[in-house]
Amino acid sequence: MIRKTDPQTVAPYLIDASNYSGGCASEAVIPESLDELIGFLRANRQPITVSGAGTGVTASRIPSSGTVVSLERFKTIGEIADGSVEVGAAVSLRDLQEFLQDTPYFYPPNPTETLASIGGTLATNASGSRSHKFGVTRDFVLEAQIVLADGRALRLARGAKIDRPLECEGGPPIEFPHTRYESPRCKNAAGYYVRPGMDWLDLFIGSDGTLGIMTGARLKLLPRPADFLSGVLFFDGEEPCWRLAASLREPDRQGISPCSLEYFDSFSLGRLRRKFPNIPGRARAALFFEQDIAERKDYEPVLEAWSDYLNAREVLLDDSWFARDARDVRAFHEFRHELPQMLNEENSRLGRVKVGTDMAVADEYFMEMMRFYRNILSASGIEYVVFGHIGDNHLHVNLLPEEGQVGKAGEVYQTLMDKVLEWNGTVSAEHGIGKLKKKYYRQMVGERALEELKRIKKALDPNLILGIGNTFDI
Repeated sequence: MIRKTDPQTVAPYLIDASNYSGGCASEAVIPESLDELIGFLRANRQPITVSGAGTGVTASRIPSSGTVVSLERFKTIGEIADGSVEVGAAVSLRDLQEFLQDTPYFYPPNPTETLASIGGTLATNASGSRSHKFGVTRDFVLEAQIVLADGRALRLARGAKIDRPLECEGGPPIEFPHTRYESPRCKNAAGYYVRPGMDWLDLFIGSDGTLGIMTGARLKLLPRPADFLSGVLFFDGEEPCWRLAASLREPDRQGISPCSLEYFDSFSLGRLRRKFPNIPGRARAALFFEQDIAERKDYEPVLEAWSDYLNAREVLLDDSWFARDARDVRAFHEFRHELPQMLNEENSRLGRVKVGTDMAVADEYFMEMMRFYRNILSASGIEYVVFGHIGDNHLHVNLLPEEGQVGKAGEVYQTLMDKVLEWNGTVSAEHGIGKLKKKYYRQMVGERALEELKRIKKALDPNLILGIGNTFDI
């Protein structure tokens, strides 16, 4: 067990990509084994905040007091067996992708930040651009090793339902508290996942480090596609892009089945032109698409299907980009990931706390949502960019206020959120709640449901010491 108490050695654990300030902890504890972690927790009485890779944007790893528990030594990757692999919580997405590179398998969830730890993606139910077809982290977790805040350990697998008590090593069974609350039916990563008859495992995934410490998981893998067809489509207006994205949800699209649909508004393209000057000057919106191809013999038929489909749409086909080889596919992913990296770097440089939405709605509200966003944002007078997972109705609106506009940015954010909640949407579709979005989560679920969710936490963390300040206040 490594224990750091010097303020200078603790300081790196008090920050993350959110730029949230005010982190405070008396020490950072680094267990080197599961037994060390269990032993520490059994003796501990201080508040605990679990530390991942620090790539999160909602400040969930930043403690306000007590002890930081870092899982940085849980970095093993096991052998692939039965289409799955066991990974430690500190394994990064990049580590896992490199491990799988020369195997017949791949792991579909692909959040923008490849340095994110698997533990962090479990805590937030992260997703990425391929969620449109493949789903989110929750869909790929088969088992998890979890230690509760008091040191009780459990190995949770699929099939263990909340209808039956949760069996733990070193303690009595835990009953799931009665609740009438149910999570939204759209893509959602806001707070605790609650559905009738669900697996216990689903409750811990996306719980923002407040219910238990996940030290590792067995992840489902999929057969690696023979190839990916991808491209960046440009449009001379935003609405033609929205219409194409909506049309790709329609049935009977022979051969067309995108796994990624990513949107860029005109202001996003303006920023990206700094690095990609070949973006067409007349382009006012773009759509990155990607489709997995199971066998190489299918590549040309799928390409032809896309060509025929796009010829009848309002796409600037002569100006659009289509991948010709694996290098182009990688380049298009770099294009997709460059914008959030630009914004995160700018926020860090300016010391600006991220003001970005992570909301999503059901399909029937898609076009209304896009027009509402545009009208409110264009009238605000605040610089902004809109990009993200348009295939999931999950757009990231990033407000970039000047010093005197911070209050106004908060008002705009609230206006957007109020409307999304009117449509029974979610305030967070992939980044979690953390400390930055608690008031919005409270509004989303309501006071009665919030009390029900607190009872769930109390059942699993009786001393209320884990992840204090995340998701909601006790």
